[in-house]
Formats: sequence, structure tokens, C-alpha cells
Amino acid sequence: MLVFAVIAFACRPSSGDDGDPSRSEAGVEPSEEVTPSVPSAEPSDAESEGSEDGEDAEADGDGEDSGDGEGDEDEGGSGSGSDSEGGSGGGSGDVAAPERPEDPCRPQDVVVSFDFASADKETYGGGEEPGFRITVVNTAEQTCTVDVGPEALELRIHSGDDRIFSTADCVEGSSAEERQLRRGVPHEYTITWERMRSFTDCRDDSRAAAVGWYRANLHGDYAGDPDQLVFQLKA
Repeated sequence: MLVFAVIAFACRPSSGDDGDPSRSEAGVEPSEEVTPSVPSAEPSDAESEGSEDGEDAEADGDGEDSGDGEGDEDEGGSGSGSDSEGGSGGGSGDVAAPERPEDPCRPQDVVVSFDFASADKETYGGGEEPGFRITVVNTAEQTCTVDVGPEALELRIHSGDDRIFSTADCVEGSSAEERQLRRGVPHEYTITWERMRSFTDCRDDSRAAAVGWYRANLHGDYAGDPDQLVFQLKA
């Protein structure tokens, strides 16, 4: 019995040990880093930078939206200005409304018709000269003047891309042929083409136009946009 008691006393832990099982088993002091730290109320530097960047981004975004809105308003303003300018433009402002018979008619008040001198005659045999009838009518209340000369109302004839003839080529002196037109009273005249070529440089070349298909057009401020006339020359 005495031997058992001595063995039991030797196996009892020392009174200087604190009884911490982790110390007795691991043989090392516990680290201070294992103690959880209390989160700081102040954001970290990284969080602060992120927050500031976010606010700057939002501010930039607001600025861009604001800029876009102002840009749309500016564009809209300029667009309305263009419309205003477009409304004030047009050919009607080029010629003032006539007040006396010798004043020029406004192009929008003049109607010009362009046709063959012989109705529906589109083919011309040897020796036949094509003729073109031009009719000018003033639709305004005021009697006014229209220049019906060979340059003001120019007849041009083409064959394909080849310019064959023009009444405006080599006109000597003043070509104006002014006519005072009362409302609704037509002025009618005929231009006959002698089937000869003409040139803007007035060269001495009396070549006759070849047989084939041609087209005639009328040009000028008062001509408007009449249909072209297609015809054929035969031998």
C-alpha cells in the first residue's frame, strides 16, 4: 500500500503549473495575434480611396449626363435656327414683286410651256427643220416684263453626251427680248433649228448635224423644269 501511494503522488501535476492544457500539451506560449481585434469605426485608407473614387466617378457621371443634356439643347437650338433660315430662303426673295409693267416678273409667277411647233412631230426627214414652240404666261395680277431672248430662255440640243446646239452660242450684242405680259395673256413664239452645230467658242465650223436621235431642253430662270423633247433626224 505504501508503494502505490508514492506512485500516485509522483504522477500528480506540479502545483506551479497553471492547469492550462494547451500549455502542458504544446509546450509553447499562446500567440497574442489569436485575440480578435475590434473593427475600427474609421475606414481604412484603401476603403477611403475607393469611396472617394466612387464619389468622383458619380460626380463625373453626373457631369457627363448634364453635358449631354446641354448638348441636345444646343443642337436643338441650332436646328431650329436652320429651319428658320431655310424658311426665309428660296427663289421668291431674288426678285421683288413688280409694281409697274416694266418691272421684271417673278419666276414663280411665270408659267412656260415647251413643245414641238408641229404637234406630235418627232421625226424629221432630209430638208426638214425641227421647230419648237415656247409659250410664256404671267399669272400675277400686275403686268410685268419677261426676257424671252436666246440667252434668257435658252434652247439646248444634245445627242447623248454631245452638246450639239444652243441658242446662246455666239450671240452678238444684247440678246434681251423683253415682253410685257398682262395676267393670263400668253406670249408664244417658235425657235427653228437649222440642223447645224454651234460652239461656245464661235469656231468657223459649219458642219451639219448627223442623222440620229436628239433631245431638246429649255433653260433659264423662267423656264422652270419642262419635259425634254426627244426627236429623230433622218437623211
